[in-house]
Formats: sequence, C-alpha cells, structure tokens
Amino acid sequence: MKILRDNELYSLVVLLMFLAVIPQFLSTYNVRLLSVGLLYGLAAVGFNILYGYTGLISFGHAMFWSAGAYGLAIGLVKLNLDPVLSILLAFTLTFIIAVVTGYLSLKHTEIYFAMLTLAFAQLIYALIIKLRDITGGDEGIYGIPRFPPDIEQYYYLVYMIVALLVLLAWWIVRTPLGLGFQAVRDNPYRAEALGMDVRRVRLISFVLSAFYLSVAGILYAPLNRAITPDIAFWTFSAIIVIMTIIGGSKNMFGAFIGGLIFIYINTQAMNLTEFWQLTLGIILALLVYLAPYGVVGIFDRVVEYVRGRR
Repeated sequence: MKILRDNELYSLVVLLMFLAVIPQFLSTYNVRLLSVGLLYGLAAVGFNILYGYTGLISFGHAMFWSAGAYGLAIGLVKLNLDPVLSILLAFTLTFIIAVVTGYLSLKHTEIYFAMLTLAFAQLIYALIIKLRDITGGDEGIYGIPRFPPDIEQYYYLVYMIVALLVLLAWWIVRTPLGLGFQAVRDNPYRAEALGMDVRRVRLISFVLSAFYLSVAGILYAPLNRAITPDIAFWTFSAIIVIMTIIGGSKNMFGAFIGGLIFIYINTQAMNLTEFWQLTLGIILALLVYLAPYGVVGIFDRVVEYVRGRR
C-alpha cells in the first residue's frame, strides 16, 4: 500500500472534495444512500483505530453505534429532551458502555477479546429487546426528528462532521498517542518493557473507537427517523469488520472508502436479485480472497504494474 499510504492525506482530501460536489447530481434517494455510506465510512474509520492501528479485533462494535442511536432517540422521543441534552445522553451512555466493556474485555487478547466483545454486544442487544418501555423493544423507536429536515441539508451536516472526524483520525494516529497504539500493535511486550501501560493504551484506543461509532449512530437515527434492534445485533458488528477489510485496514483512507463501497455493493445486490444475501456474500468473499489488502491494495498494485511497464 505504498502509493496511497504515502499520499493518504491527499487521497482523503480529493475524496472529500468529490463527496462535497456529487450530491448536486443525485436524486433524493441516492443522497440519502450516500449519507448512510458516509456514516458507514466513519464507523469503519473508528473501528480501524482499534483494529488496524492497535491490533485488536472486536466482534461487538455494533453496541456503540446502537448506544449513540438509542441514546439520542430516547432523549428526543421518550424523554422530550432538547437535541443538545439528547446528544450528551448518547455520549454518556456510550462512554459508560465502552469503559466497562473495554476494561473487562481487555483482560484478554486475540480471540478471547473478540469473543468477549461479541458477548457484551449481544447482552446490549438483549437489553434493548427486553426494556420495551424505554427502547420500544423489537419494534424500535419511530418519529425521530431530523435537524435540518431537508435530506440534502442534512447530508451536508453529516458530511462536515464526518470529514472533520476522518481527518482528525488521520492526525491522531500520527501523534504520540497514535504511535503508542501502533507500538502496542507491533510488539506489546517490547512496548511494556519500554514503560508503556499496554492495557491502558488499548483501553484508550477502545474508547476512542467507540466514540466514532457513537457519532455515526447519533447521526444515523435522525437520518433514518427510526431505529430498530437490528443495529445492535452481531451481524451489524460483522458488517463493520467487513467494511474495514474491504477498503483496507492499513490506513484511514482505505477504511473510509470501504464503508462507501459496501453500501453501494449491498444496495446493488438487493436491487438485482431476491438472493441478494447470497450474492453479497459471494462478492465480499471474492474481494477478501483476491484483495487481502483491500481495494486500496488493488489500486496500489495496478499503479505499480503500470509504472513497471514503462
């Protein structure tokens, strides 16, 4: 991934400029779809802080998306709070869940850590189903207000927040904190020998990653104007992992574009055939098998091949 890795900021800026212009040429439906793609990309970037830069894979990150979405929806619809207090409620809920689940899960690493995050996520899902008076149970919460109500205006609100956070993530992984993440990823024993508190660094990465998923969930709830427990189920956590792998987990550009690519592939598969899940699975399996470094890796290989032919 040398080419796009060395020009990652330039690639991100070009992509963000394109995303700022393209809604002018799209239908309302496609603008909404692109809004979801931006949020998927933001979720993949947040997940990549933990996975690509800290070396931990979580199978339960849907709980943070759902914490943001449900926290906002409960505040706005159930408690009749103003938007600011509802957002604070969503962040507080996410922070508590992230700190508690992160602290307990990080007592272990590798597959044991991944399975613990999955277990905690399923616990959150079960609570959403059971606490019907608060969460609406399996019916979810409907009538979530959107500010601003116009879908194109809301797209640009989503766009500005996503662009800021993606560029912030690019900067964070180059700060001493981000380099600490990578040191722990590459060799936790050496990092600990150098005086780093490995578990603390991993917990910071975990909570930071959860924050990104929470923001995506907070923006998703008004966009969809309704939320259901599906966003907390383990299959959505799997989607977050897949999006990151599709784009490429070696940099933030790859993770971000992975979210945009996934929403397009998913939508096209649903429109083309009633067996869309099988079709989607085959496409994703081929992408992972043929492009282990993601779509960004394919691009790099093509450019290197063209240069080698000259």
